[in-house]
Order: sequence, then structure tokens, then C-alpha cells
Amino acid sequence: HQIEAWKNLLAPEPKSVVVTSGTGSGKTECFLVPLLNSLAEQASAEERAVGVQALMLYPLNALINSQRERLSDWTAPFGGKIRFALFNGETPADAQESERRRFPNEVIDRKRLREEPAPILVTNITMLEYMLVRFEDRPILNLSQGKLRYIILDEAHSYVGSQAAELSLLLRRVMFAFGVRPQDVRFVATSATIGKQGDPNTAAGLKTFLS
Repeated sequence: HQIEAWKNLLAPEPKSVVVTSGTGSGKTECFLVPLLNSLAEQASAEERAVGVQALMLYPLNALINSQRERLSDWTAPFGGKIRFALFNGETPADAQESERRRFPNEVIDRKRLREEPAPILVTNITMLEYMLVRFEDRPILNLSQGKLRYIILDEAHSYVGSQAAELSLLLRRVMFAFGVRPQDVRFVATSATIGKQGDPNTAAGLKTFLS
């Protein structure tokens, strides 16, 4: 399932992917490897990428924080050329420069995030909603115009009913705010608990959900 996801997400024309496999089967790597591959290619050609290229949306802060170690390990060898940020209610407004230097591949405070948005932004739908309307977050959008290429929904089964409808409308606003078209964005949804394997109704339902 990882190889199949990589082939689709690395295709020249943007394609979207739903990954439904069991817990511990490496769903995160299905989208993280192609994303990091793209950023690694950029890192070899330019000094440092600025502007959000990937939104990774998680329903819980614990899931957001759980990505820190993984992203830190995978981006550390690039010496700060590939950066990520965890943006939730716990993200501090500012940080000492000495503290920032300890984490060259992570944007650890909101002030630096607004000055130099990281290519990978890990957040939740509440913070994303705030980011679209808060004046102080406007620089993140301005510096990311036309650059957003991935929108990733982990634990996609948690978005049902009115929350799913709200999320759909929010993502439309996100693409407008970031200055991109849906056909230029790779959408990824992952879940261990959606439907039955081989069931045609599940496959049809997933395509409808993702669209």
C-alpha cells in the first residue's frame, strides 16, 4: 500500500489518495515519503523553502504532538533547509533565539512561523480556521500564495456529519486563501477503521467522501 501511494502521489499530475489499512501498517509514510522527497529536491536547489506546502490536519493535539519526533528525525539531516511547525493552542507566541537555534528544522513559535512559514504545517481544523481569519496570521497566507500542494487528513473517520460538512467548506476557503486550485492539490485521507476491504460500496463511498 505504501508503494502504491508513492506512485500516485509522485505522479506528475496531482492525484489524491485514501489509505485504509490497519493500525501500525505505516499509513503516515504513505504521504510523508513523497512530501519529503519533494522538499528534499527543493533543498538541493535553493537555500531554504519558505511558505506552507503541506497542511497535515489531525483531530487531537496528542496526535499533532506525536508527529514531532518523526518529523524531527526525518528533517534533521537537511540542516534546517526542510522545516516543519506544530501549530495548536500550545504553540508559544515567541521564543528566545537561543532556543530557536536548538531546533533548526522546527519552527517552535508563532512569531517565527509568521515571519518564515514552514513548508510542513501540522495543525487541527480549529487552528486552521483561526489562521484564515486572524489579522496577525495573515503573513502566513501571504508568504504561502500558490505554494500549497498537500492537504492531509489523518484519522479521516473522525469527520462525520456536520463536522465533515464544515471541514469541506473550510478546505474550500483554505484553497482560496492560499491561492491554489483543487486540481493542483494532492488530497490524502488515512484511517484504520473505514469500511470493509474489497467491498465495492466502501470504495464508492470513499471516493464520494474524498471528492
